[in-house]
Amino acid sequence: MSARVSARNMKVLILSAIIVLCVPALAAAADESVLGPGDVIRITVFGHPDLSTVVRINEDGMVSFPLIGDVPIGGLSTAKAESDVAKRLQRGGFVREAQVSIFVEQARQTLENSVLALGYVTKPGKYPLQSVSVDGVQSLADLLAVAGGTAPNAADYLMLIRRQGANVNAIKIDLLSLLNRGELQQNAGLIGGDIVYVPENDVFYIFGQIQHAGRYRLERNMTVTQAISVGGGIGPRGSEKGVLVKRRAKDGSIQTVKADLDDQLQPNDVVYIRESLF
Repeated sequence: MSARVSARNMKVLILSAIIVLCVPALAAAADESVLGPGDVIRITVFGHPDLSTVVRINEDGMVSFPLIGDVPIGGLSTAKAESDVAKRLQRGGFVREAQVSIFVEQARQTLENSVLALGYVTKPGKYPLQSVSVDGVQSLADLLAVAGGTAPNAADYLMLIRRQGANVNAIKIDLLSLLNRGELQQNAGLIGGDIVYVPENDVFYIFGQIQHAGRYRLERNMTVTQAISVGGGIGPRGSEKGVLVKRRAKDGSIQTVKADLDDQLQPNDVVYIRESLF
């Protein structure tokens, strides 16, 4: 009896040893999956939500990331790519002790049969094409319908990102024309690997002698007069002749201009209502 127990115990010990040796190896193999061109990845930095980025790795194995520019991660494991991005953020003095996570939103192997909806849609995710599923999509209107439409804070346009050979093209689509006016030329057909990205709506800021200072949605072709109206009107000490607009130029500098009431605003403009001199 003792011999049988010993033999059984020996089998248990051997099996336990196999599990101990193999499970970490399998986990490591899973963690060491290699990133490559065509993968769509989400990069996040703990404590810095403004740096969260969804991007496709290009044909050269590069991704563009805020503050640090192009980063070569093609051919790297997820863990190594996370480490490289973190080191660049730290070396540049942008984030101390950066904790970076990379998640593969869509692997390159699945691109040819599906499209990806990202950004400010109700149900972002991957959707099959109609050619491979009876419930699949074949146009932008189809995709927006199955994705539940756009979110309340979505922009009035979207970007259709499509790879054509070695090139990646971004096509701007007017959502107002497509959804409100039914202009079919905006309803582009979709192909495998397309990414449909709906950005957040543009905003402007208004401060100074205004009834309700703050951050507001920038509507299309909005003028200074309309912005003042959205802010509740000029306060009793303000002046329509004292309107300044601070605007970031293409070179990154901030310019301050005196604005007329019928001037159109641009995204992220800061409107300042000055106090009346009398």
